[in-house]
Amino acid sequence: MNVLYEILEWSRGRPVWQRDALRRLVLKGELDDADINALTEICKSARGLVSVQEAIPFGREHLPRDGESGGRVNVHSIYHKYGVNALAENQTLRFCSGLTLVYGDNAAGKSGYIRIFKSACRARGAEDILGNVLAGTAPKSPKVSIKYRVGEESPSEWSGGDDDAIARVSVFDRHSEAVYTTQKTDVAFRPFGLDLFDKLADACSLVRSQLEHEKRSLSVSAIQGLNLPRNTNAAKFVASLSLLTSSDDVKAVGNLTEGELNRLSFIEKQLLDSQANDPSRLEQELTLRSRRLKVLSQRLRKLHIDLSLQASSRIFKARSELQSKEEARNLREKLYRSNLLPGTGSDDWNVMWEAGRRFSENSAYLDKPFPVTDDGALCVLCQQPLDTESSERLTRFEEFIASTTEKDARTAKDEFERLHKDFENLTVSNSETEDSLRDIRIENENLALTVTNELSLAEQRRVAILRALATGTHPDGFEELQSNATDVEMLADQLTERAESLRQGTNKSQREALAAELEEMRARQTLQKHEKALLSEIERLKKIAAYEQCIKDASTRSISIKSANITKVVVTQQLKAAFQEELEKLNFRHVEVELDEAGGQTGNFYHKLILTRAPGVELPKVVSEGESRCLSIAAFFAELSTADDPSAILFDDPVSSFDYKWRESVARRLVDEAKKRQVIVFTHDIVFLHRLREYGEQENVEMLDQHVRQLRIGAGVCEERLPWVAMRVNKRISFLNDSFQEAEKLFRLGKYEEYETKAAQLYGFLREAWERGLEEVLLEGIVERFRPSIQTQQIGKIADISPEDCKTVEVAMTKCSKWLAGHDQAPPARQDVPEPHELKQDIGELESWVRAIRKRRR
Repeated sequence: MNVLYEILEWSRGRPVWQRDALRRLVLKGELDDADINALTEICKSARGLVSVQEAIPFGREHLPRDGESGGRVNVHSIYHKYGVNALAENQTLRFCSGLTLVYGDNAAGKSGYIRIFKSACRARGAEDILGNVLAGTAPKSPKVSIKYRVGEESPSEWSGGDDDAIARVSVFDRHSEAVYTTQKTDVAFRPFGLDLFDKLADACSLVRSQLEHEKRSLSVSAIQGLNLPRNTNAAKFVASLSLLTSSDDVKAVGNLTEGELNRLSFIEKQLLDSQANDPSRLEQELTLRSRRLKVLSQRLRKLHIDLSLQASSRIFKARSELQSKEEARNLREKLYRSNLLPGTGSDDWNVMWEAGRRFSENSAYLDKPFPVTDDGALCVLCQQPLDTESSERLTRFEEFIASTTEKDARTAKDEFERLHKDFENLTVSNSETEDSLRDIRIENENLALTVTNELSLAEQRRVAILRALATGTHPDGFEELQSNATDVEMLADQLTERAESLRQGTNKSQREALAAELEEMRARQTLQKHEKALLSEIERLKKIAAYEQCIKDASTRSISIKSANITKVVVTQQLKAAFQEELEKLNFRHVEVELDEAGGQTGNFYHKLILTRAPGVELPKVVSEGESRCLSIAAFFAELSTADDPSAILFDDPVSSFDYKWRESVARRLVDEAKKRQVIVFTHDIVFLHRLREYGEQENVEMLDQHVRQLRIGAGVCEERLPWVAMRVNKRISFLNDSFQEAEKLFRLGKYEEYETKAAQLYGFLREAWERGLEEVLLEGIVERFRPSIQTQQIGKIADISPEDCKTVEVAMTKCSKWLAGHDQAPPARQDVPEPHELKQDIGELESWVRAIRKRRR
């Protein structure tokens, strides 16, 4: 199973922000605060809490190529400046990339260095780093550093705090044994990809925490303090507010119509009327005011008609018609005005002409049409005989008077004068109107103001029309007057209803019903005043619901389920197989032990060591201390096998309490691992140390010896060589040469007594070196102290041993024994310790002897 491809397919059903988080984790390895903030915003945008945020989901193009899971972590050195336990100050312990052996006796300071490593690296059972509590003064705060390298990167340095790189180094010590054999332990090392579940779960927790914090800021309602009567529909509406409530619903409940507002005012006054001291008098007053308002309503309707745009248009149209007709008459009059007196055809002339017509028809020429122009007829105006010319003139005058143009002019004039008179005589307001306005003002101040404005505009309209007529102009910008007649009439009806109610009387149930209706309307008015708060509350509820969805999106349950499923396939099966394989490598076959699943949580999956035949019995009660340690080492290596991370591992006295059988197995296992990764072993066991060196040399593993010891300046003093007792012959020769330099310096300085002491000590070491050479070189290591086996395959090599070889060893060891401490010599037989040049020759003889034997056996 390819873990990353499995995660990719699974992620397609996850929220987009988690898919983006997986992409970031694959590319970056870790998420910082900026990533968490960005992912939170993407999560919120999916639920409409913020504007759309750009997200890049985890895709196939983000999968790493082979070998991109991160380089191995190797430790270069550990430096103790001061402050840890009783370790000496300014000490550096170095490590090679293969197998580093750190030897130290008990109380030599090994535990101090281990505690430093455990504070930085992955370890079971962390320990506090204590200062030197025995120093007699206040302990200093620890100052330490670990130099390390990740793959081919430049060296890095840890000096405290969290460091993901150095944390990939694993430490095995006595605490690990207890965890592996008695407790359930999670698989901290996982194949590349499975750790994404842990990191994604952590990201979910951080995003959820941020979302919950923001949600808590919405806990205060936006509509506190409304105090609506409990039984009103308005109160029930507020109680039922939800994220589904629309703004139209809020407006529908809170906004009262004009009619409802009038009804509210009416009920208030009706309830007040019911408390009147003299209901009969109030009834009469209300009836009188109602009548006056009805009259006012009729006046307003008439004004609306008389001063309407249609009415004003009509009078100006009449004026235009009159002007047009008069112009036509004047034009015709000119046709008859040749040689006539000025004013002929004018209004005065027309009056005279009509008077002559009446005289002719009623007195002078009865039953004859006017004008009479028969022969012998006289002019009714001048009573002179009519000649031909006079007769024709009279006839033309009559034709002029009788023409349509003249009639139309007279008709237009009559219509215009009538309309003009109507506007002049129109009364907009009088004393009765003022009385009615006072009545309205008592009931409705706003309506009174509106009606007053209406009357004022009506009067302004009337005056403007008359002024325009007088000046021959035409007013512009007129709009239709708004009539309040209906509102006035409704108010009159309310007064009539109130009067009727007073006449009939109001019982308790009626008053209660009115009071309840009034309470409901007032509650709705309260809602209207707080409409903005109600809408804000709906938005708050929507946001809370959206945040709850976001928090649900940040759940880790599905992550844990998927992690457990993949872990069972990828890790558990591999872990169980690896554990059994490790037991085989350690030759642990006499007790049947296995790894068993122990549940999981938040992306982690746990395992526990159990007895195959007695799973209910605690393991430490059955196995010995050595067996328990061996099982723990097997579990430790099995756990490492589940990860593609060949970073360094460190062991602290891994074979404590072991017998020779387990020493051999563990030593071989550690050396085998050192061929694949950096292995560092701290030990006080010389035998185990020799086994590690022996197997390391057999496998050609790079090795580095380190020695920590306790001196006057403190514990943990570092030297890059093993103690004398653990040294091979070549190392001992190097030690003797170094020590000779110190002795020779004493001799040159004239410190002869000190030189003799030092030289005698060196001859003692030289004798021991010859003994080690005999065992290791001449006898080819066939039999070695503390090693249970005999290297029989080496017997053939010792066939070349000559008497000269044996003689050389005998002579050298005899000479060295002369100055060994504890050998008391007689005063006459006492010999001086050889001077430096002779001591140098004796050391060189051992070196030459070793070189010669090894050369001939190649």
